[in-house]
Order: sequence, then C-alpha cells, then structure tokens
Amino acid sequence: MPATTIRRVRNTAAVLMLTSGISHIAQLWFRDVDARALLLGLAGMYYLVLALGLSGRSRFTLWITIASVAASAGFGLSQWSPQQPEILLAWHILADATVALLCVYVLYQNRYALMD
Repeated sequence: MPATTIRRVRNTAAVLMLTSGISHIAQLWFRDVDARALLLGLAGMYYLVLALGLSGRSRFTLWITIASVAASAGFGLSQWSPQQPEILLAWHILADATVALLCVYVLYQNRYALMD
C-alpha cells in the first residue's frame, strides 16, 4: 500500500475527529449549560487536540485515539435509547467507530504491510 494512501486515511480520521470535536463544542450553544454539557465541551477540546495529533506522524497518537474514541463510543452506546434516538449522539458514535477503525487500519499498514 503506498504511503500516500495511508496518509489519506490518517487525514480522513483527523477530519472526522475535527468535525466531531467541533460538534461537541457547538452543543454548548444549543443545550442547557450543566455539568454534562461542560464535560462534552471538554471532550470536544480533547478531540481537537487528537485531530491535531492525527495530522502528524506519531503512532502514539493512533493508540491514544483508538482508546479514547472506543471509550467514548462505549459510553455513547450505554446512553442510546431506541425509543428516543438522538441524531447527534448517533453521529458521535458513528464517527468514533469510524475513526477507531481507520486508526487500526493505519497501525496495521504501518506495522505489517509496509515491511515487504
């Protein structure tokens, strides 16, 4: 696999993290400001930092991103209610799962596929 393809996949993950972080922060303007909303805003800032790290070359950022978004997706799934689905929560779960899969793919390609 060419390095440019891996770079594109990594940049796609960074863009998804960036948009997810912005949407976390933007929720502060559309929700009542309480402890949960402030924690979502802090999570959004953390996502922005991770997106910045994903635009670099470090494998450490990939590992941290996988762990963070997997935990966030698990927490989001625990709050999911089929009776009252929230579009924004579904978006965050989908974005987190996609970013985790993209980061796993990049790690795999860096470790095994490029060794040929």
